[in-house]
Amino acid sequence: MRRQHGFTLIEILVAVSLLALLGVLGYRGLDAVRRTAAALEADTARWQEIALGVERLGNDVRQAVAVPGRDAAGNPTPAWTVAGCELTLTRSAADAPLQRVGYRWRDGGLDLLTWPAHDAPAAGRAYRLLDGVLRCELAGLDRGNRWRSAWPAGDGAALPRALRITLHLAEGGTVERIFDVAAAD
Repeated sequence: MRRQHGFTLIEILVAVSLLALLGVLGYRGLDAVRRTAAALEADTARWQEIALGVERLGNDVRQAVAVPGRDAAGNPTPAWTVAGCELTLTRSAADAPLQRVGYRWRDGGLDLLTWPAHDAPAAGRAYRLLDGVLRCELAGLDRGNRWRSAWPAGDGAALPRALRITLHLAEGGTVERIFDVAAAD
């Protein structure tokens, strides 16, 4: 009797089963890599949004000037005000006229306010700069190196020496930055 060479049905079933198992494991591994990459991409986009928003505020703070604004009655208002988590200032840029800008925390986000002119009585537009901000804290550094949560401070300075902003984020982190005010007394 001559022996036949080849695989038995059992051997083929075992090989196909192992191949299927390797395919499922490979797919699950690739799916986990894909989900991780998507989560990292979302985290990166969030931190870029935070960095851009905070840098925008920092640029305005560094360009602040001691030029007062105006209220609805036409009376002068301080060049720089901080009340709670609201900041209003007049900024200067080399290629643009003076501009009045403000930042406020409201409804879980940080808004940018712009005035049509530095001496206009009210903000013309509001833009959402950052979402997902649970709490915000602002403080100005006075001449005695004390952080003041309200400005103008009692030391007579129109502008603080620096601004500290602390943002408590919805995802659990805290971002704190300190910006120098170049035009401070």
